[in-house]
This record gives sequence, C-alpha cells and structure tokens, in this order.
Amino acid sequence: MEHCKKCNGIGWIFTKSDGADNARQCECKREKSVEFLSKQSNIPNRFSGISFKYGYITNNNESQKMIKTIAQKFVTEYPANDKGLLLQGSVGLGKTTILCIIGNELIKKKNNVYYIDWNDLTRIMGSGEDAGSRDYGKISQLVNKLTSVELLLFDELGASKTSPWVQNYIYYIINKRYNNKLMTLFATNYFDTVSDNNDSLTDRVGDRIRSRLFEITKPVLIRGTDFRLNT
Repeated sequence: MEHCKKCNGIGWIFTKSDGADNARQCECKREKSVEFLSKQSNIPNRFSGISFKYGYITNNNESQKMIKTIAQKFVTEYPANDKGLLLQGSVGLGKTTILCIIGNELIKKKNNVYYIDWNDLTRIMGSGEDAGSRDYGKISQLVNKLTSVELLLFDELGASKTSPWVQNYIYYIINKRYNNKLMTLFATNYFDTVSDNNDSLTDRVGDRIRSRLFEITKPVLIRGTDFRLNT
C-alpha cells in the first residue's frame, strides 16, 4: 500500500516551533475521513460525490435555478438552519439530485449524513404484512440509525401507500428527530393541492406526518419538465 509522502501514512505531520513539538492532521487523513463518511451515507452510487456543477442542475430552468440557490444557502448556513427542506415536484426535476448534492457537500465538511428511500424503508419495515415475517432486528437497527443520524435525506416521501403499522413507525422516526432537534430533508412527487383525482401528500403519508412536516421543513415547489425526456 502506497503511503502519503507528506506524513508517511501515519496521518499526522510533526514540526518544531520555538523548540516545541507540534502536530497537525495531514490532508490525507481528512480525505480518508470524508471517504469513510461518504461510504456510510447510503447515497446511491449514481449520485455519490456529485456537486452543484452537476449536469442539468445548471440549466436555464428558473425553478431549478431557484432550488439550486436555496440548496447552496442551506449548505452555507448548516448547521444553523432553523428548518429542513421539503422538495415537492413531479418526476425528473432533480429532487434526488439536489438532496444528494447537499449531502455530498456536507460530507466534505465532515458531517454525518444518511440517505433513505421511502420504498426501501417501507419494504424493510413491512417485510410482508404478516407480522411473523418481519425482521424486527433489522427494523430496529435501521430505525435507530434514522432517528440518530445528524442529517437525514428522506427521498420519495409517500411513494407507496403503507399499512398503519408502518406509517406509525415512520411518524415515530420523524417525530423523534424533531424532538432531538435533528435536521431532515425530504423530497416527494406529491403536493398539497391536487387535481384530476390525484392523491395529495396527506393522502400518501397521513395527517400526523404532514402536520409535522409543516413545522420542521420549508416547502420548495419545483416546476418544469422531466429532464429524462430530453436525454
């Protein structure tokens, strides 16, 4: 294994000043720390390491430029932000991308970040509607992670309808983070005002969760067309 030439692989650089020994952390140790946090973040490989320079986020869509500005401001102010973000928009507008960019930028600052997708969460927690088929050990481990991580990125909120048992658990996670003053960012394809018999966000997540979101997040509406249609 090749060692860093500055610190010879030990992670610290030692110098003398006025006869005193001094030590400072080598940049390679910081990079390894960021790499570790990134691997632990559960951010999908497709979005790992991307920044605000990424692709269509820099396009001319006014709504997407607006969310980019809001996201940059969030990163700059973190952890002094008073609320998280609730990104609401139809498919293909970059909501997941923005969530992961914020996560990547804060990981660079050595913050603990974790990404979870609603579908993955409900699949693990449901494990079949038969209580006997649930892996309670795995559920407990995941819930502990989601309730304690410094910054949670919660994607695809309300993507599928759940049983009351699962919905209660999700409310527990969100409420626990609220009580412990931990920051959460959400993204969803659902809105509060709907037409054509579509579900609202409340229809998908329930009254209790939607009420809590009003208190802990700033809603950000993203408009535009699915970028995938042009690729």
